[in-house]
Amino acid sequence: LIVMLHNLQIVDYGLGHPGSIHDAYTFQATKVVHESNMAIPEGHWMWADSAYPLEPWCISLFKRPRGGNLS
Repeated sequence: LIVMLHNLQIVDYGLGHPGSIHDAYTFQATKVVHESNMAIPEGHWMWADSAYPLEPWCISLFKRPRGGNLS
């Protein structure tokens, strides 16, 4: 379930994956990943844990950037 915190609007959700599937794999099957420009308004972003990819619209706190260092 992906919810915008400022207004509690549900942006996207994923169904059908068993509980044994990693969250990041399930996330890849959501519409927000494939159509982020339509699901997340410009200038907005979402927080995710370190299992999720770093994108301009998906920010993971305390994740080392690819090829970079965590300062």
